[in-house]
Amino acid sequence: MDSLPAAQNDRKRAFSDALSHASFPGAERKRLVAATSPVHLMGLSFPNRLGIAAGFDRTGKLGRLAGNLGFGAIELGSWTQEIWPASPPSTSAETLLDTRLGIRLATTAPVSAEQETLQLVRLIEKAWKTADYLCIAPGWLAESVAFKELRTNLHLLQDSQQALISRTRKRCPVVYKLNVVPGSKGPMKLVQYLASRGVDGILVSFDFGKPGARIHYSRWQHPALQTTVCRAIEAYRRHIRGTSSVLLTNGGVLSRQDYLDRLRAGADLVQLHNALVLKGADIGWEINQ
Repeated sequence: MDSLPAAQNDRKRAFSDALSHASFPGAERKRLVAATSPVHLMGLSFPNRLGIAAGFDRTGKLGRLAGNLGFGAIELGSWTQEIWPASPPSTSAETLLDTRLGIRLATTAPVSAEQETLQLVRLIEKAWKTADYLCIAPGWLAESVAFKELRTNLHLLQDSQQALISRTRKRCPVVYKLNVVPGSKGPMKLVQYLASRGVDGILVSFDFGKPGARIHYSRWQHPALQTTVCRAIEAYRRHIRGTSSVLLTNGGVLSRQDYLDRLRAGADLVQLHNALVLKGADIGWEINQ
C-alpha cells in the first residue's frame, strides 16, 4: 500500500519531469498543434478539452507552459490566504497552446458557513486578475446542508462575482467543485440546483481519497468502474440540460480512451492528474493526437 510520503515523492518527480518537457518542446509537438480543436466555454476559448487538475502544479511554476505538454487548461493550487505564491504565474510565457489558467481556492478552518463564504469572497477578489477562471469547493456545498443556508451563501458568492465584473470589466468564471466517491449515487439534486442558479461551471471530481496515485491505480483499471463513472456523467448532463452551466470532471482519466469516454458521456472539459504521475509528461499529447 502506498504511503502519503511516497505518493508525494511520485508527484514531485513527475512535476519536475513535466516542467523539463514543457520548457523545451520538440518539433514533433509543434506539428501536433495544427490538430487541436478550440472550444468556447464559460466565455473563454480553450485550445482543447483536456486540462490538468489542481494539486499537480500548486504554485504556478508550470502554469501556462502546460500548453507545451498538450493541455488546454491547468488548474493551480489549492491557494489559501496563508499559502499564496509570492510571485503570481507569468501570463507572457510562450506556449504551443494558449492554455487557460484556473486557480483552486480554499479556506482555512472556517468556524461557520458564513465565515467560509466571506473568506472565499476575499480570495476570489485576490485571484481575480491572475486567473482565467476560479474553482471553489465550500464545505456548505452539500446536500446534507439546510437549503436556506446553501441558498444564502451561494447568492452571496454570485453577488460578489457580479460586483467584481462590474468594477473590473473582466469576466472571470467561477466553477463549483463537488467530490464524488466513484460508484456512489452522487449529488444529483445539488448539481441540478447549481445549474438552475446559473453558475458558470460544475466540477464533478471522482475521488477515492488520499493517498492518491498508485494505491488506486488498479481500481481504475476495471472497465466496470469506468463505465459506472461515465453513466454518472450522463446523469449529471441530463440534470443540467437547458442551462448555461459547463460540466467539468476529473478522476480516473488515465488514457485517451478514458478521456474520449468522458466526453461522449457529456463532460465539456476533462482534467487529469495521476496520469501525469504514473504515465509521464507525454500523456497530454498522446491523448490529444
